[in-house]
Amino acid sequence: MIKYKKLIINITIFIILLFSLIFSFNYLYNNATPCYNDTSNAIKLPIIMYHHISKSSARLNDFTISPEQFEKDMLYLKENGYETISVNQLLNYVYKNEPLPEKPIMITFDDGHESFYEYIYPMLKQYNLKAVLSIVGSFTDTYTQNEDHNINYSYLTWQQINELADSGYVEIGNHTYDLHSIDKGRKGCSKNNGENIEQYRNMLTKDVMKLQDEILNYTGTNTKVFTYPFGKYTKETKEIIKDLGFTAIFNCEEKINIIDKNNTDFLYSLGRFNRPNGISSQQFFENILK
Repeated sequence: MIKYKKLIINITIFIILLFSLIFSFNYLYNNATPCYNDTSNAIKLPIIMYHHISKSSARLNDFTISPEQFEKDMLYLKENGYETISVNQLLNYVYKNEPLPEKPIMITFDDGHESFYEYIYPMLKQYNLKAVLSIVGSFTDTYTQNEDHNINYSYLTWQQINELADSGYVEIGNHTYDLHSIDKGRKGCSKNNGENIEQYRNMLTKDVMKLQDEILNYTGTNTKVFTYPFGKYTKETKEIIKDLGFTAIFNCEEKINIIDKNNTDFLYSLGRFNRPNGISSQQFFENILK
């Protein structure tokens, strides 16, 4: 009889414990913080991609806008509370916890057209703006040695780039030495058919580091910013560029970047919105900042 009483007591205790566990689980499940990625409070970083600037209406296209349009863009951003930041500021936020503006935005220019120096640089100083300028080494070398300078087609010289880098308004990026081409058997940084990984790595390293050495030699800065020409790359490219010491990579994917300190891989796939001619500042920015 005593054994049965002990058995009943043990069963009762077990049932009580079981219900306690079920109740605790339900409570935790219903009150726990969701584990999905909630980006509602995350810092969003839109990046705008510009190329050439021209005063000639006949030259305006998807990659060339007028200086007046660029100025309207910057005034629109200022009126709506956006502040331009550099890649260095972004890295300092991620790795050093230094603050960012409440509404950060990044302005980038590809290729290194001389029109940047003529039209954009004065506006950066006038409105206290920051921009990232990614240059092509072979273009820069050619026009440093070439006396033929025409604002419609010429590129920056090393003297101009050095001035820009020293200004505090412009951050210089690496846009490859001579891979900004689609008519030399290779499309940007993409890998050719039949090219093995070691051949590709050696080619890319030689090209990128040639420009990297020139930037250091002419400006005294060791840029950590890399920009894919035409947004062309292959699955191995990112790791090769990372191995070369770069800490931020721009591509041409049109997306808003989510800054995540816990997963810094986003720094190697920074998307950008191309700014074409033929659309107002309000229309362009409302489409991407909504």
